[in-house]
Amino acid sequence: MSEIVRRIVVESTAEEAFEAFVDVSQVLSWFADGAVIGRRLGGNWGLGWYADPDSDAGYQVLGAFEEFDPGIRFVVTNLVFTTPEGEEFGPMRLTVEFSPSDRGVVVSVRQEGLRDEPGWDGYRTGLGPGWERSLHDLKGWLEEGRKLPGR
Repeated sequence: MSEIVRRIVVESTAEEAFEAFVDVSQVLSWFADGAVIGRRLGGNWGLGWYADPDSDAGYQVLGAFEEFDPGIRFVVTNLVFTTPEGEEFGPMRLTVEFSPSDRGVVVSVRQEGLRDEPGWDGYRTGLGPGWERSLHDLKGWLEEGRKLPGR
């Protein structure tokens, strides 16, 4: 099993950055096309992305909060990612931590439980760049109020 770790410094507070991941209206502005989030221990963290604007098919990720410490960290367990073709990747574990720094907050993402199997190659390869793009979008949202196109 392997993991992906990515970090970014954002000019924001830890509390604001945490909220950007768990407040549905914010998630829909910078991260996903759909979201169901139970903002508590044991609550669901479910996100979805359309495969293309003319289709109802899409990608989904769903897990449950194992830890939920506002402004500090959250951990999502039993995280499963599904594709429009019906592929499933999981279960995995996602940890997102928020550490104050002199320039704002360091947002750290660690996704564990990636299998070292051929069927996982494409998912594993795309996950690092996907998190880098998403964290860049988070930075744009928190620092400039920049939403994803079409939002």
